[in-house]
Amino acid sequence: MNKIYVILAVCLAFISCDDKAIVVQDSSGRLNDILIVIENSDWDGALGDSIRKEFARPLDGIVREEPMFTLNHVKPSAFKGMLKKSRNYLLVKRSDSSGVSIKKDVYANPQLGIIVRGKDKKELARVISENADNMIAVYNQGEVERKQYLMDKVALNTDRLKERFGFDIIIPRAYRFATYNGEIDNNFFWLRRDIKEGTMDLMIYEVDRNRIKRSDSTVLDIVKVRDSIGAIKILTDGGPFQTEPAFSPFLNESQIDGNFAFETKGTWEIKDMFVAGPFVNYAIYNKQKDNWLIIEGYVSAPSSAQRNYLFEIEAILKSVRFVEADKEE
Repeated sequence: MNKIYVILAVCLAFISCDDKAIVVQDSSGRLNDILIVIENSDWDGALGDSIRKEFARPLDGIVREEPMFTLNHVKPSAFKGMLKKSRNYLLVKRSDSSGVSIKKDVYANPQLGIIVRGKDKKELARVISENADNMIAVYNQGEVERKQYLMDKVALNTDRLKERFGFDIIIPRAYRFATYNGEIDNNFFWLRRDIKEGTMDLMIYEVDRNRIKRSDSTVLDIVKVRDSIGAIKILTDGGPFQTEPAFSPFLNESQIDGNFAFETKGTWEIKDMFVAGPFVNYAIYNKQKDNWLIIEGYVSAPSSAQRNYLFEIEAILKSVRFVEADKEE
């Protein structure tokens, strides 16, 4: 008898005021995967090439070329059942009107769908090309938020960072606070995560405002800062830890928690050794302190794919939230 009451209670929980059942289904799919819903003939032709060119473009800063997203294809008639619960999908359809629309949580939760409309292949290719950067930004933001949600469930205690720098950050417990030669430096924090192929590392520190200027030489300023710190603070088995000098890093202006930031992506190396990998660096202007907060992550996994590792680091760095300083009474 008790089982009947339990079943009735569960059923009533899914009935709304207008007597319509509300069913929220969990979405499925790996991070950074997009299901492309398009006719087979279009996917195998020039239109499919346009989609792959934009959404599978190589990531900046990774030595071995890897795509930004993994694309999986299905024809529209097969877009049903479990496939319709894909967390990310791009639906390409012919229509009298052209444009792009975003659909959230239509078939599952969380879910992000983007609909691309056009009257023919040429029009669809144009719409995709003109809106690719914005669509990629939408997908990337959704993936970062999802990763942060998952990491927050297994978050490391970062009170020491909050006390020293005045911000909260989401870092998984898989990371540990590391030391240089057993010494603790309250002005420089180094966190490490052991992975099968190597390590993932984070560096957090501050520098004076005048060390990084907004000019044509900004990227050089950032390289000088990270190389001067890395050479001293990062323990290696060879030469200094530094920016790979043969290729200039990619530099963009960004924001972290509403604060202006320089985003730098490039390749690190250990001088005179065949060891290198990707890094992402944010120099965030801290208005409260009038200085730069430097948060960086880098991956050392030369024999493996690195996209997802670098994505985790990006999600960690973008989780920074500044805490207002206590006001004196």
